[in-house]
Amino acid sequence: MANSKIKIVTLALILTIFLNIGISFAEENYSNDYEKIYSSLEEADFDYIFGIDPYQADEYTVYMRSPYPLFRTGVNLIFKSKTIPPGYYLLTPREKNGKTWILFKENGRVSYMVPVYKEDVVYEGFYEEKFPRKKPTLFENIRKKTMDFIGTKWGKKNQRTPIPEAYIEFNDAGEYWDMILYYGMKKYYVLFKKDM
Repeated sequence: MANSKIKIVTLALILTIFLNIGISFAEENYSNDYEKIYSSLEEADFDYIFGIDPYQADEYTVYMRSPYPLFRTGVNLIFKSKTIPPGYYLLTPREKNGKTWILFKENGRVSYMVPVYKEDVVYEGFYEEKFPRKKPTLFENIRKKTMDFIGTKWGKKNQRTPIPEAYIEFNDAGEYWDMILYYGMKKYYVLFKKDM
């Protein structure tokens, strides 16, 4: 009986050692992947005239307010030769020259452009999971149905498109910051180096 307990404990210790070794190798490969990704990314070879996003004016005729999420950073974000200082930025995904870029805007002007290293699709139900909604009251239901009726039955000029939902994840990845911008039905991955 005691001999079988010793065998079980020994087997458990050996399995634990192997699992820990596998995890440490996986973390090392993960950080190597970030190094490869970061070194393969290139800075923008274009600029916006006077920092004006040419599509911004069109968006404000479609939406009631800015459709892009406001992001506050409290640390320096470094991408190659550019340092994004702490502050508030509107994050705007844009496609240019066959690549996707995240524009960091301040007061309506493009201040920084960072390339996206990966794009993916947001799974259905993600926003409901992150932002649970309470059941609307009777008054809220009446107001919504009235506004929907007014918006669909009277002139096309009065209609406004609902603003796409957005969410930002910011992950610590060793010597890198990995940011994921969820915007509408897409998610964009952006990588920054830490200010060491």
